[in-house]
Amino acid sequence: MKQEFGEVEEPVPPGTVGSSTMPQKRNPKLSQDIIAAAAQIRAPGAAGARRHADRARGRPHHQHHDEPRAWSRACELTGDMLQRMIVAVPTACRCSRRACARTSDLSGGLIMAEALMLELGKQIGRQRAHDAVYDAAQASVNQSRPFREMLAADRARERAASPQAQVDALLDPARYTGLCRQFAERGAATARKVAASLPRSASSP
Repeated sequence: MKQEFGEVEEPVPPGTVGSSTMPQKRNPKLSQDIIAAAAQIRAPGAAGARRHADRARGRPHHQHHDEPRAWSRACELTGDMLQRMIVAVPTACRCSRRACARTSDLSGGLIMAEALMLELGKQIGRQRAHDAVYDAAQASVNQSRPFREMLAADRARERAASPQAQVDALLDPARYTGLCRQFAERGAATARKVAASLPRSASSP
């Protein structure tokens, strides 16, 4: 939600105050609360792991009496997190494709140097491709020029005999996501299946 990025924004209801002195601020309050609660849940878990290790070494059992309280607090925090996620995620969370594209193109294609190097490696050998792309990438940073421009001026593309259309395709981040979409869809489907199998509370409609 930072102005420098603005890629994803949680709901900001009318009248929500982000700062008493900076009226323009739009803070991710729900997300911050979720992250803070998750940290609180993890902390007792790490301590519990240490206690179990102590128990295996014959330490006294009286120091483990706080485990029921930790479990109770973890359940409370988890419920609180879920309530906030119900508000923040399903329908109100806004994603800006334009902002995501702007961020991924800040370096003028430099973020896609790996994809370009691997493809060129098939044509001229991995080491030669690495050296060629490395030179263009370093020149891009040192001269404050977009990576795409440096490739056009560099001999790397000429030696690889790569047409401009192929280079442009390799510099497109959308073509280099691999199996991310399948993993995300599979995870979402699993989450929906688990959620559907959970019993509803008596107060649920």
